[in-house]
Amino acid sequence: MAKARTWILIILASIGTIVLALFVMAGVSTYWVMQHIKTQPATATSAVKTFEQQRAQFGAEQALLTLDDVENPSAIVKKIDRLPAGATPATNMEILVWSPDSERTVRISLPFWLLKLGRRKIDIGGANAFDFDRLRIDVNQLERIGPKLIADLERPGGERVLVWTR
Repeated sequence: MAKARTWILIILASIGTIVLALFVMAGVSTYWVMQHIKTQPATATSAVKTFEQQRAQFGAEQALLTLDDVENPSAIVKKIDRLPAGATPATNMEILVWSPDSERTVRISLPFWLLKLGRRKIDIGGANAFDFDRLRIDVNQLERIGPKLIADLERPGGERVLVWTR
């Protein structure tokens, strides 16, 4: 009887430890997301100001991708392949999005180590959005070229997307 009771205690302690570990992982995950994804209300004027401030750090540098490039994925791959390696590899991909419908800006900071864990391609947005997978852009290539302005796109509906590496 004592032996069976010991096993029951061991099983209950193991289940309790697993449940506790799941709660800790959920808390850490929530904290990480809160630190890397920021969203805030933004009028058209404040969104333009935010984009101009962010864009100013690149000076006259042209974005690697344009809306015309989106229709020609092979040209994008060639353009990235021709770029020399940066002095330092990029560590994060930064994404700034403004949607006039929801009047919100969303700022996302994704470390390259995280991007490499899953697929080596990146999707931004939902249906008919800016799709890195369709464009065949590789995370390793973006990391290799170092800090760079990747895309500064404004869609006909007024949505704006700025993507850069740092």
